[in-house]
Amino acid sequence: MDQAALRARTVLVGLFIVFCGLDVALVILAGDVWAIARIGLNIAVMILVLQGRKWAKWLLIVLFGLSAFALVGLLLVLGSELSAILVVGSWLLVALSLLIPVYLVTNAPVNRYFAQQRQLRQRPANDSEL
Repeated sequence: MDQAALRARTVLVGLFIVFCGLDVALVILAGDVWAIARIGLNIAVMILVLQGRKWAKWLLIVLFGLSAFALVGLLLVLGSELSAILVVGSWLLVALSLLIPVYLVTNAPVNRYFAQQRQLRQRPANDSEL
């Protein structure tokens, strides 16, 4: 596997870990236990994305878009009622919700990584033993 693709995958995973960590912290601060299911869904879909599944990549992009849209709406409606840390953290989540999909779509090495993962999945089992 080429090194640029592996580095791009590492950057993507790093961005996603920062996103999830910030999301979990904000969920705990806000006391929104129902959001844990959303975080779990994002993690499950990201695992499938890292396996090279195209549909999962587009689903994750939609989930991030919905997340950004919902957060911006929440901030516009309730921003004055939220603590400063929740407002700043939410704006950071919005930024990551936009950055990660752009990275997924435009980064050639990360897309090469996904293509390589698809090729590995399609290879017959006995080929991997050679």
